Amino acid sequence: MKKRIVSYLSGSLLFFCLTSPVKAESILEKIQRTGIVRVAIREDAAPFGYLASEGDLQGYCLDFFALLEKQLVKNLERNTLSIKLFKSTANNRFSLVSNNIVDLECGSNTIRDNTPEGVSFSTAFFTTGTQFLVNKKNRDRFNLDRDLDEIRLGVIKNTTTEEFIIERYPSAIIQSFSGVTARTRGIQAVSQGKIDAMISDGILLRAEAQKQGLSASDYPLIPKTPLTCDRYGMIVKAEDPSWQNFVNSVVQSPEVTALSKAWFGNLLEYNSIASNVCSKN
Repeated sequence: MKKRIVSYLSGSLLFFCLTSPVKAESILEKIQRTGIVRVAIREDAAPFGYLASEGDLQGYCLDFFALLEKQLVKNLERNTLSIKLFKSTANNRFSLVSNNIVDLECGSNTIRDNTPEGVSFSTAFFTTGTQFLVNKKNRDRFNLDRDLDEIRLGVIKNTTTEEFIIERYPSAIIQSFSGVTARTRGIQAVSQGKIDAMISDGILLRAEAQKQGLSASDYPLIPKTPLTCDRYGMIVKAEDPSWQNFVNSVVQSPEVTALSKAWFGNLLEYNSIASNVCSKN
């Protein structure tokens, strides 16, 4: 009789284990256990993340990570936390999160409907859109409502901007730039007269042009109202609502509003104009 009871209980436990898998550890639980927050930042997306002239990593995202750490210490009631920093690129930013290498990636990540598998986005923290950086001497050559026949346009390879420009201006001469220095080299090509315009998100064009010492008056962005609506969000793990909600709470905090003013300054004008475009879509 005892053997039958033992056999029955063992079978019941096996059945329970098969039908009730152990709940996966959330990111907040993991941070509480390990005391480590793993984050990623790009080196080619000024002012969000970039290498300064002396080679030091700088950008809005570094200061955002500091605020994130401060709020986590308070929320988790810990004395300290450690930030582990990873380098991301346009190609690996989603896989870093989906493969659990980092908990969050901060950068110029356009919130999209066709979200890559395994990841999600935070609420938007900046809004921009597609614009052309041109030499003011060539401004009159551009009528963006018509086909830009024989106009030399620079784009970053394998981006939604490249697809958009090729489809919208099929008669233009497209030059694609690739790698982490793509936007830098594209803007240099404009200043050297090798191409007529470099096309990307307005905020990224203006910030990189400033790094190169190119003034907004000599190298304006056209059109003033962006051609597209692009909202940036942090990349976070999908199906982890507690972590996503926490990140959203930091993004929407008064401290981040002050951080944006400090980092973007007069560039917030581009955010405001683009936000008006997005509100109409």
